[in-house]
Amino acid sequence: MIEEKLEIVIPTYNRGNLLDKTLNSLFNSPLKNCKITIRDNASRDNTPDVCEKYSKLFSNLCIIRNDMNIGGNANILRSYENVSYPYIWVLADNDTLNLDDCDEFISAIESNKYDLIICCSGDYVHQKYDSPTFEDNGAYELIKEYRDNDENYLENNAQDLALILKKYFFMITSFIPSVVYRKSVINEESIMKGYDYISLSYPHFPFILRALNENLLTYKTKKDLVLKEKNPDDWEISNYNWYVRYIRCALDIKDKKIQQYMVQCKYDQSFMYTSLAQLILAKAENEENLKEKIFHLIGTILELKGMFKGFLYSIYLLSGYYFIPRKFCVYLYNKKAEAYGFNKLS
Repeated sequence: MIEEKLEIVIPTYNRGNLLDKTLNSLFNSPLKNCKITIRDNASRDNTPDVCEKYSKLFSNLCIIRNDMNIGGNANILRSYENVSYPYIWVLADNDTLNLDDCDEFISAIESNKYDLIICCSGDYVHQKYDSPTFEDNGAYELIKEYRDNDENYLENNAQDLALILKKYFFMITSFIPSVVYRKSVINEESIMKGYDYISLSYPHFPFILRALNENLLTYKTKKDLVLKEKNPDDWEISNYNWYVRYIRCALDIKDKKIQQYMVQCKYDQSFMYTSLAQLILAKAENEENLKEKIFHLIGTILELKGMFKGFLYSIYLLSGYYFIPRKFCVYLYNKKAEAYGFNKLS
């Protein structure tokens, strides 16, 4: 029975109306009898009212309200820290769920076979980047093509899956609702590491690291169950501080080839192109303390690439920072904004 295998946790803060939508989707799904825990990070809106409403509808709803706001990343890590069921699925409070037909997903969990069950492709894998749909299951299509539709093509060890999906592996797994974890993946060491990763905004990254470094068994569902929606709190196009933190995470990946796929980020081009593109966007936005962030990134590059290559990359980035005019950066930014429907810079 799925309700004996899976715990669903929803960390939330001041998004009562969005939380209502998410809980309604769960209530009208085959997962409604699972234990569902809401971790309310001391919300000041109507979130407590929404929780009270659904406490009368769900048979197994647990509401944990923090006395004070401990920060979104700490609240996320707490969600994993207290898992008591064989599998845990941490959901966002604002993403769209497609749970009408999730028998395959349930079967994968009930088999007790997999360490990670991946149920989302992430918006970067979808063919229709500007308006992704559940029909654009890019991860499933990439795996199927690579494995030539053999009998167990949806089962892959984590390292093999990373080599199949390349940079998309990190785009998918870094989106928290993409992955259901077996409880055994979340041990004391990974939780302690998670607190270190809070400063990088990836408190769950140690679970991904463990999957890669120990080559754990994964399963990708044929259907995507989650569609990532735009986060109301996100920056519109870029944030160099995010980029610096993201690259920093790569240092703990033991396999150097997989490590290089991660630092490609969401671009098909090389790390050189990616790092310069992020710099141009940040410079266009006049991001605060950009010079300091570049030096933080250079420190990471020296560790990733070694002293010789790292030095060359450093000269390359510093040249971009000092010699590419901001006016030209704004022009490139606006071209990107026009393509994806974001607000332009003046």
